[in-house]
Amino acid sequence: APASTPGASLGLTRGASQSLGDAHPDLPTLMNFPVQPLTGKPVIVGTVRMGFGHHRIAYSAVTWALEMGAQPYLIDILAIDSPEAVRVAEMDKAYSKFSRITSNLGGLADAIWTRMLLQGGVNSLRFSCKLAEQLRPLMAGLPKDVPVIAAHPWIGQIAVACGFETVINLVIDNFPQYFVLTPGAMNLVQSPSYYSKLLNMGIPPTHLQYAGHWVSRDIAKFATPDSEARIFRIQRKLCVRVLIAIGGAGAQQKYVQGVVLGMKPWLESGRVKLFINSGDHGFMAKNLMAMFDKEGLQYVLHNTQEALNEFVIGHQLDKVADPPGDPMISIFNFDTHYAAFRATDLLIRVSDVLATKPSELAFFPIPKLHLRHVGGHESFSAVRSCELGDGTIECTTVELALQHLELMAQVESPMLLQMNQSIILNSASRIYDGSRVAVETAIGTPGH
Repeated sequence: APASTPGASLGLTRGASQSLGDAHPDLPTLMNFPVQPLTGKPVIVGTVRMGFGHHRIAYSAVTWALEMGAQPYLIDILAIDSPEAVRVAEMDKAYSKFSRITSNLGGLADAIWTRMLLQGGVNSLRFSCKLAEQLRPLMAGLPKDVPVIAAHPWIGQIAVACGFETVINLVIDNFPQYFVLTPGAMNLVQSPSYYSKLLNMGIPPTHLQYAGHWVSRDIAKFATPDSEARIFRIQRKLCVRVLIAIGGAGAQQKYVQGVVLGMKPWLESGRVKLFINSGDHGFMAKNLMAMFDKEGLQYVLHNTQEALNEFVIGHQLDKVADPPGDPMISIFNFDTHYAAFRATDLLIRVSDVLATKPSELAFFPIPKLHLRHVGGHESFSAVRSCELGDGTIECTTVELALQHLELMAQVESPMLLQMNQSIILNSASRIYDGSRVAVETAIGTPGH
């Protein structure tokens, strides 16, 4: 952030259009917000750059804050040069390392790691709040009358410890655990079942609210027209575009390779076109491309923002035909964390199916093939999606994933038709508007 920007020394970034992507007249509303100065209420959106999920949640809140004319400031505490940030970064590094190892090993190792991630009891919350006390210097210098929207419980817990007047905690996942909560804040959740379970766990209703899913503005706002465009593609018997999004921890390498190899007949016939966002994991892109070369699978690598923009422009869902000469596989890889996770948001709006572990992407309005989880807590997000009708069950094996993909790859697939119809109904009920509700809770409804 510029030195003149309030909070620049603390790693704050003004949520202006320039920081969310370059404006382009041909892009389908790819965060093309007005560039004039914002004069609305300020709001701090805080996150911890652990994987992509928490940053994606923060991004969704920033997009809705801009939509409402607010002045969002994004703080990633890992961007701050301080001993406290180093401590957090070391914990994130350890989590990502163990996630990659256990995901690739599977079996007993994965079962033990999963069990560990489901033990977020009261003592873990006490420890987390004690840790937040030690991390107060990261936010202590910010104005306490500015609302804080926390995309990670540590942000909410630090804000409460610092004495901020308004703290909104966007609770992750669909599996209730104490340590993801922020005592003293308004805790917003993504599903009614999560809300009722937390009430049964003794959480005061005055600090709890069901909001909906944490989805960025464009994807939520255009969920219905995008689903209608996908239905049109099904009716025209066009190919099925499958987007595989690699998580921020860089796990699942063997699993993803197995799924891609199993897709080979559909790729060779042209029935499926595969988009892979390998994020900022260079090793993942390198290993995948080596496999493509070995198997004779045609691919193109896109590794710049300009290439991504051109790709999205050329693949908009409402086009009556697919671009001629498309390769079997389009793979994306980026140098920066922000570009890596944002690419998935952009590619979702030109894809027919999202293949993803049941992370925060499980709550997005696009037909989903849920791959095997990395953390056990993620499995319950697939349950939420499956019950809403916009995603499959969690496919814990490659064989199960390919079985569901075969149903999705059918000409005029009944499964894809049903999922898109469910998304249209869900969107009408504002199920995907949770991040909008979060901003309204923080700053009030615009015009009131």
